[in-house]
Amino acid sequence: MNPYFIMNQVQEFIVHYPWVCGAIGLIPMVIFGIFTAKLAHKKGYRGYFFTGFFFCIIGLLYVIGLPLAKDCVGHANVKPAVKEEKAVEA
Repeated sequence: MNPYFIMNQVQEFIVHYPWVCGAIGLIPMVIFGIFTAKLAHKKGYRGYFFTGFFFCIIGLLYVIGLPLAKDCVGHANVKPAVKEEKAVEA
């Protein structure tokens, strides 16, 4: 058996079906994006899909390292809890 037979077959497949290779490459990116967004949502943040989509493992590690949103009042997506007191007019 020719040792280059399998390599030639793979190369021909890639040349004739590039959209399949692109779809196979996008599947893990979408999975990481969804997982990262769900984890960020559980921590109280919104978004972060594209962090997982573009950066995969690095983005996931970044979201794992985020503090809970309620602990971080200065975060852009979190509004501080302000209790409104009604003024009593006499």
